[in-house]
Amino acid sequence: MKTVIVYYSLDGNTKHAAETLAKAVGADVCEIQPVKPIKSAGKPTFHVLMQGGGQVTFGLCPKIKEFALDLAAYDRIILGTPVWAGKPASFVRTFAKKYAPQNGLADKVTAVFTLSASGDNAGCVTDLQKLLPNIGVSVSLADKSNSLSADNERKLTEFAQQLMR
Repeated sequence: MKTVIVYYSLDGNTKHAAETLAKAVGADVCEIQPVKPIKSAGKPTFHVLMQGGGQVTFGLCPKIKEFALDLAAYDRIILGTPVWAGKPASFVRTFAKKYAPQNGLADKVTAVFTLSASGDNAGCVTDLQKLLPNIGVSVSLADKSNSLSADNERKLTEFAQQLMR
């Protein structure tokens, strides 16, 4: 089964998880790139929190760039997102709500991994399942700023094993 991991990462947490998972399951990776990126200096500044949190709170779907890979060529898509205000990052929402359905990709999204500093991963997964109902497998990871992130590698390994079954 040809698999691609599609993800958005603001500060590299989700990117690291995507790359780790890709090695474990033999998948390609494809980053969601915003047309107008949110600027971060590695710390969640007030501006970043307001912009990202505001976008998800109001259900905005900011524009994203076309993908470098032909996602239609894949059998399965694993989606990765940071959790903002208990929801998927706005750029992931754009993919889930606008891009995937228009390109016949929504049914191929069967798994998701989320990264949160506050721990509201379950609400984020539920929100994504409303848009992408074939998501059946998920894993909740902690942002590197959270002490629970020490458990991320083990969780990713177990998640990869689930995906390989």
